[in-house]
Amino acid sequence: MKYIYLYQTKENENRRGEIAARSRADAYAALRKEGIRPYRLIGDDPVRWQPWAALAAVAALAGVAAFAWISAYSAANSPLPRRQLEGRGSVVSDGMASEWDGVFSTKLDRYLAAYAQPGWIALPPEVSEADVAGFADELKAPLQFAATDEPEVRTLKRIVANMRREMEGYLATGGSVRDYMEFLDDRQDQEREYRNRAADAVLRAPESMRERTRKNVNTRLREMGLSEI
Repeated sequence: MKYIYLYQTKENENRRGEIAARSRADAYAALRKEGIRPYRLIGDDPVRWQPWAALAAVAALAGVAAFAWISAYSAANSPLPRRQLEGRGSVVSDGMASEWDGVFSTKLDRYLAAYAQPGWIALPPEVSEADVAGFADELKAPLQFAATDEPEVRTLKRIVANMRREMEGYLATGGSVRDYMEFLDDRQDQEREYRNRAADAVLRAPESMRERTRKNVNTRLREMGLSEI
């Protein structure tokens, strides 16, 4: 896959480049090795075969109604790119405070959930060397959805499902679990730094241009999944 990346030089000049990589995580890792910290990476991960696709095919043999039901279920649980968790703030804040304990069955998923929202200060649960050593095996276990999941929790699980897919690609290309964990921190820092610069740009804009600048900045932030100003 080819990805377009946008970054700023030390002289605050905006630059654009292109890189070939198997996934977004690989692209970030390769750019980091070159000393480049992009504030935006354009391009989607390749579509991968999903286990539910086989179920849908089987269901089609049983009838249109069954196929439609499974398709709807699959769409409701399909992976989502990282984004801000909207909805009831109490559900989100309580979940973050408890490190989503009871929501996920694995330590890995609770760890990934801390990085689900772009630009936030991630507060993942403490992990031991034994925990990290077991992450690759936990990645093989399917992520569980429940009919009783709150809408905010279901959205979070779909984001974590996408991060699992990203992590799978990272490990498949030779990266280690520790490298991926470092990548998560680096990306979070880059996103927070970019949003801070965006907020400064709005504040520095002449009063007559401030509202227009804010709208333009928010368009970019929205594309990146960051909270708007």
